[in-house]
Amino acid sequence: MREYEDFELAFDRLLGLAYRHARRLVGDTELAEDLAAEALARALAHWRRIRSYEFLDAWVLRVVTNLAIAAFAVRPPISTNVDVAGPDDVAVLRVTLAQALKALPARQRDAVVLRYLVDMSEDQVARSLGVAPGTVKSHLHRAVQRLRVVLGPAFDPRFEEQ
Repeated sequence: MREYEDFELAFDRLLGLAYRHARRLVGDTELAEDLAAEALARALAHWRRIRSYEFLDAWVLRVVTNLAIAAFAVRPPISTNVDVAGPDDVAVLRVTLAQALKALPARQRDAVVLRYLVDMSEDQVARSLGVAPGTVKSHLHRAVQRLRVVLGPAFDPRFEEQ
């Protein structure tokens, strides 16, 4: 059908974007593939509404993030205040971070994901969420404070893998 022609054109780009984000979040190739595929299935289901979104990529990444959080929700809780000592600890950090993000209010979680995981500017996050840039700063500040309580005082949302 012609109405989904633009979905077909965007599919490879969106799938790659979704997979890379999922892989970064969950650290598991198979789970990342499943999350990316599910995110694209949901995009197709809502395509008529979302295809004209200014921040279509952010919508897909948000779906991936929510799916990753849901995937970790069924896993048993793990200890907090994790210090990353080596590459094996990165997986533990990912699970802990996903659980901590799930505990945040939705707007704070969205702001953190878009700003620090998707690497959008605060202005882009504000436009994506439909709020003022000052509101984004407030959400980020509160979210980081809460995450530091859960993850420890050394938590830095700009953590990047080596």
